[in-house]
Amino acid sequence: MKRKWYFSTKWLALVGAMLFPLVATSATLRLEGDRAWLAAESVPLSRVLELFEQRGVEVMVYPALQSKRISGNWENTKVDRLIQQIASPHSYLLEWKNMPSPLGELYQIASIRIFSDGNPSAAQPLSANRKVLDVVEGTNGVSYIRGEIMVGFGKGSSIDDLNALLRELGGTIVEVINPPGIYRIKLNDDMSVEDAMALALAHDGVEAAEPNLAFPRVESQPVDFSGSNEGINLHLQPGETAVAVFDSGLDPQYADLPFIRGTYNALDPFEAMSDPLGHGTLTAMVAAGAITPLGADAAETGVPVLAVRTFDENGYTSSDVLMRALTYAANSGVKIINMSWGSEVDSRFMESAMNYAAQNGITLYASAGNLPTGIPIYPAGYDSVIAVGGLDPSGKQWDQSNFGAFVKLYEPAFAVFNGKMYRGTSISSPYAVFKAAQQK
Repeated sequence: MKRKWYFSTKWLALVGAMLFPLVATSATLRLEGDRAWLAAESVPLSRVLELFEQRGVEVMVYPALQSKRISGNWENTKVDRLIQQIASPHSYLLEWKNMPSPLGELYQIASIRIFSDGNPSAAQPLSANRKVLDVVEGTNGVSYIRGEIMVGFGKGSSIDDLNALLRELGGTIVEVINPPGIYRIKLNDDMSVEDAMALALAHDGVEAAEPNLAFPRVESQPVDFSGSNEGINLHLQPGETAVAVFDSGLDPQYADLPFIRGTYNALDPFEAMSDPLGHGTLTAMVAAGAITPLGADAAETGVPVLAVRTFDENGYTSSDVLMRALTYAANSGVKIINMSWGSEVDSRFMESAMNYAAQNGITLYASAGNLPTGIPIYPAGYDSVIAVGGLDPSGKQWDQSNFGAFVKLYEPAFAVFNGKMYRGTSISSPYAVFKAAQQK
């Protein structure tokens, strides 16, 4: 008999993302509540603070203090006492956070500020760039975020089960993704993701465990095009039904257009919106109706679009980023979401999150893929998602579009933007979203 997930009944706020590369270090750290375990041998203070940052803690430090070296072994030490010792003789400030979770509320350090001469405003962010996900490839060829796993507990489990697992892993809770009730855990370098998965799956109360999977976007293939920018209407006025587009972001020059309802950077909510790949700007404009795919009729009324950046500059996203985007879109009142990306990796956690979104009134669309294999890719292959295949400009099924029983509908897959013609089901899907919003 299939076991059921233990879901919460609310969408809850999420804590910040860990989106910076791991730096090799001879130190290990574990955080649990207001207690810490740190082992370091002549490690620069900046390296020790990076371990806190990788565990979801915002770190501000006066730059001149970063080269101080730390040595010692702190076991089950108050975080306040630990920071006092490693910052000495300088001053520090701490902030704390409560993280609601299905197993009970978690209390952890939220921010650390280390400074000198009584001037806390002189402290600067330890890591200035959080835009690139630290993606590695596992032994089975599946890509995931380095040193992170996702764990879900079964109904009847307790906070004691969670803490026992953390002690066994030497891990720290970075984020609670609720719903669907998933704990994102950061590991130390001496614990591989594969070993952590095996330990978690054997642990009492654990329902399921996965790496924090990394997913690539579906490409829209650009080709040279000598024609005009037909189909672009930057002055299109929006209608009533708003949609969200999960993609590589939005070019800031378009952010104030009448059909852009807003923007959100799910990679790092504290970073400004951008689109280093250009793909997100294209799909947002197709979803708004400002770009009309070849073979379709130009719109008279547009659709308001919430542009959500979920992909880094290398074209990757991850489970936690996508779930953060789902939460934000749901809390923003959006009822239709486009996802112009796909992967062969079938994630139980992603399926659960999307099922929950669909059960709560959100209609999900995704690209079927640009390889005509007949094999589902995900998220398009999930039952809760409408998979969209592609048509060529004549209205026939595009010969590079994926197909099969999982594909629910087909829409135009060719569009012109900025002097180039793009081809791909990543155009078909936002156009299906545009049409769905027009019909509501």
